[in-house]
Amino acid sequence: MSSFEEALGIAKAVNDKLTTVRKEALQKLPVVRVAAFNVLSNVVGKTVKIVELVRELERRVEVGSKGVKRFCGNWIITKDGNSVSILKLKPLRSVSYDRTSRRLSLSNDVTRLELGEDSLKLVLRGREEIIEGISLDSINSKVDVIKSLGRYLIELIDTIYDAVNLCWKSLRGI
Repeated sequence: MSSFEEALGIAKAVNDKLTTVRKEALQKLPVVRVAAFNVLSNVVGKTVKIVELVRELERRVEVGSKGVKRFCGNWIITKDGNSVSILKLKPLRSVSYDRTSRRLSLSNDVTRLELGEDSLKLVLRGREEIIEGISLDSINSKVDVIKSLGRYLIELIDTIYDAVNLCWKSLRGI
């Protein structure tokens, strides 16, 4: 199983948990608080699509013995032990997976989203917010933070998706 195949399983599991929790939030919370659940659901749902594309890129791009390969112009895939990263340089976009910690990370130079099997870490300019145990209570306790970080997370995911999708389209002919 490829590294990003494993990462896809984690992203889908987090997405499924968020979908269930979001449905519960819709029934129990005021609309203004549900907005944060919608942001996370949107971001993680699109993360699944990104990882599906990245998994295909990982399959198509053969990494040499040095563990580094350049493709799609300014993209680089690196494999080092139990870690794999696909990076776009200038502007920086990164999708990484660490098999040891079982954590998927998507980042740019300002924002990072990390998915674990039952956790989310949101990072903006070094400030970290961790949601342990994806549940109604754990997310509800961070609603204000999630809403304030929402546009940064959406921008991060949208720009990574667009860049990965463009690269994928250019490689399909290979």
